[in-house]
Amino acid sequence: METNRYGWCGKILRVDLSAGEVTRLNTMDYADRFLGGRGIATRLYWEEVGPGVGAFDAENCLILMTGPLGATGAQGASRFEVVGKSPMLMPEGFCYGNLGGFFGPALKRAGYDGVVISGKSEKPVYLWIHDGAAHILDASPLWGKGTYDTRDILQQMHGRKVRFVTTGVAGENMCRSANLMTDNEGSATGGFGAVMGSKKLKAVAVLGTGNPLVARPEQLKELNRLAVHLNQRDPLVPPFPPEQVQRTGQSSCYQCGLDCKYRNTFRTASGKEVLRKCQSMFVYFPWVMRRPGEPVETAIDATGICNDLSICTMEMANILQWLESCCQAGYLTAEKTGLDMSKLGTHEFFYSLAHMIARREGFGDLLAEGLLRTGETLGESARAHFSNEVSGVGAGATYSAREYLTNGLLYALEPRQPIAMLHEISWLTGLWVMNRADPKSSPVTSEVFRAAASRFWGHEKAWDLNSEEGKAVAATRIIDRTYVKDSLILCDSAWPIMVSWNTADRLGEPTLESRIFSAVTGIETDEGALNEYGERIFNLQRAVLLREGWRPKTDDVPREFNFVDPVETVFMNPEVIVPGPGEEVISRKGQTLDREVFERMRREFYQLRNWDGDSGLQTAETLERLGLSEVARELPKTHGS
Repeated sequence: METNRYGWCGKILRVDLSAGEVTRLNTMDYADRFLGGRGIATRLYWEEVGPGVGAFDAENCLILMTGPLGATGAQGASRFEVVGKSPMLMPEGFCYGNLGGFFGPALKRAGYDGVVISGKSEKPVYLWIHDGAAHILDASPLWGKGTYDTRDILQQMHGRKVRFVTTGVAGENMCRSANLMTDNEGSATGGFGAVMGSKKLKAVAVLGTGNPLVARPEQLKELNRLAVHLNQRDPLVPPFPPEQVQRTGQSSCYQCGLDCKYRNTFRTASGKEVLRKCQSMFVYFPWVMRRPGEPVETAIDATGICNDLSICTMEMANILQWLESCCQAGYLTAEKTGLDMSKLGTHEFFYSLAHMIARREGFGDLLAEGLLRTGETLGESARAHFSNEVSGVGAGATYSAREYLTNGLLYALEPRQPIAMLHEISWLTGLWVMNRADPKSSPVTSEVFRAAASRFWGHEKAWDLNSEEGKAVAATRIIDRTYVKDSLILCDSAWPIMVSWNTADRLGEPTLESRIFSAVTGIETDEGALNEYGERIFNLQRAVLLREGWRPKTDDVPREFNFVDPVETVFMNPEVIVPGPGEEVISRKGQTLDREVFERMRREFYQLRNWDGDSGLQTAETLERLGLSEVARELPKTHGS
């Protein structure tokens, strides 16, 4: 790759909190093979974080990385990636997250493609980055504050335009499920807020006035117009009673004109103006709706409570479900938990539970270790009340392999819930379900579903979600594209544009990402060449996992419930229907994942990756072909031989 630095700033900030030192790395030493975002962050993790390092050790790195498209005007490119060793996983291990808002572009405008933070400070500090300068400053005024107060104080000190990533009280107290939080309600699960807390790092604040160079700005403008045209669609409206909560619009991230299906602004009956997004807006919704007379505003407030404390809303939903099940069975009592379960669904109950966890008070101290570790501490009687969602990082049963076969491979090969990959299948299927219910609500007929699946997933039978044929091919395509998306770094809400309300055939365009990359960087790249970056980054992450103890035969498997627990319903698809031939509709309700089917798909996947078909281990030849010869030299150690 040419080192013209179109798109990239060319520098990565390296911060050692133990020594109080700030140095710099050359981005272009990494960009030629790993692009940015998840790719470069994973490479830095490979170099810096050994397998014996614990999540709360000084040697663990918190790596925040943007991509070459950020702050260039490219649509949906406002995100950034976080990589590090996660305290939320059990055992602790490599993990990643993805955040939106304005911080990523602001970091690039300040002159940096990323930040690598290691060490531990003896006192609370924050990192202040402004147009190339970087300083480690005293965070005493910020420590003990929630994310909203932290925002306000940073704006008082550095101006209204300052952007930030921070953690709340849960992160300071090293609650294992503590989130990173950024402006515009961006968040990332994985326990990285607890990593910040362990380092006594309260925030990274950024203000920049520069802009990265674009090789062909006029071509980028044309491609942006095409992306906006293809993406334009009717909004999805969350199911809140309109007399209590009104949707007032969407809150766009930096330089983004794409329609967003996840970010909504609301006005509540009491006059609150709030932003809520995706899963987090529903963390308490089911319990509130079961409580007559409780205002829906309680559910809206619950998300704000979690975000202010920096508690993962997916973990919180699992905790609520587990507590309810345990108390109904008589396993847990008010005396043991300090909670009045008769108030479940009220604002008072949620506030008390969240603060108990964030501050590690009473029973909350146990829950702050994460639900998986709570189960290990209390024993099998406690684990018997776990739902299928309890999976460490992310929701374990969401869009599982029982419903959509390809997802079995996607879950099996990742250290956390691979939500961006799962969305490729679930979103396309959800649009098809909407079309079945009301053709005006979605353009995705069965014919469009089959055509889009074949075009984007690389096999003429990839659309058939009731057959194993083509699923390993589809998994390779989805994985490679997602790793590229997380490295450029493009938003999951819009990319890939698989279908369109505004084309004659209703299909999207799989080459658009490579064309935008070429326009920004000046490096001529087609879809296949771009996906090869994804294959390389995926193989690098695979090597990281193997080095940390991942064993293919036992770990390349979705969770056991997929094989034994029949599916009953799915989000956006309550009857679990999938397209059949022609206009036939097939339901997978009551089905499980067949073990032999999964084994055949997994072996085919290994072969498509040119790994050893029996062991699932990478070969030196494959790694060398992908330009990872130095990783190949680590194979004996990685494979434990």
